Amino acid sequence: MNPERPYTPQQISELEHYYTPAQLEAILAGEQVISREDFARRQPRNGFDPFQLRYVDDLSKIDPILDFPQGEYKPVLGHPQQPLPEVEDPTLKFPDDEASGFYRGEDLTRITGFSVAQLKRFMVRKMVFHRVVNQTRMGKVQRFYALHIAGNGNGLLGIGEGKSAEPSDAAQIATYMALRNVEPIPRYEGRTIYGKVKVKMGAVELELRTAPPGYGVRASEPIFEMCRCLGITDLSAKITRSRNRMNVVKAVMEGLRNQKLPDTIARGRGIKLADVRRVYYNGSNMGLPSSYL
Repeated sequence: MNPERPYTPQQISELEHYYTPAQLEAILAGEQVISREDFARRQPRNGFDPFQLRYVDDLSKIDPILDFPQGEYKPVLGHPQQPLPEVEDPTLKFPDDEASGFYRGEDLTRITGFSVAQLKRFMVRKMVFHRVVNQTRMGKVQRFYALHIAGNGNGLLGIGEGKSAEPSDAAQIATYMALRNVEPIPRYEGRTIYGKVKVKMGAVELELRTAPPGYGVRASEPIFEMCRCLGITDLSAKITRSRNRMNVVKAVMEGLRNQKLPDTIARGRGIKLADVRRVYYNGSNMGLPSSYL
């Protein structure tokens, strides 16, 4: 039967074998309400559509989404036959802190004072990552530990630790804390440290030594990465006793903080510090940036 044309008397007699007179009268009355042109454009609905309506809808009205889908008709078992429309429902949106995870640029901008573009230019390195287990009376509780460092390569350096049941969450927390804890580290001429520094952290004992220009960074891999993030190009280091990576990173950070600066020594001795280069070269910095002096 072609629904585009009215039923013939022969077709109506055939329908009487399947429907009661009341049902047949209702069918004919319903089809007279719907335009005949819509039957040619209408596509069959998927019987396995998970989004089908659970109530009896008004079939006398044409649904522009379900009856006339956009695109080519490709029936797929278990999937709707047309793309679902976008729903602007505020209750379906996640909060910003849940959507962006632990690395929230707005919070870091407020805490550190750097813009989001500046924070993205920071170098972040993973120094330690391993699994830790806490034995309790209920059994073993497994978590992951991460230690990251962050620096801009020009005098700023920070370390951060993170623990979580998921490895990715622990890494995000460590990165967030490293960027949050960045602090300025004094450098001599922008390339090395001020004199020798001896530090003891746990079982780790290390010594950081200043070096002349062109010497390079001659140290182990954790110290080399910290110097690269900080912007130190000339340095030598020696580690005695334990070489635990976590304590080595913390010891280097402690040593860089506790450098003996010339200004501090001069203030303690009650004398005035004068830069001989500025005195003998008539205030000229010999072409070096002012931050180097």
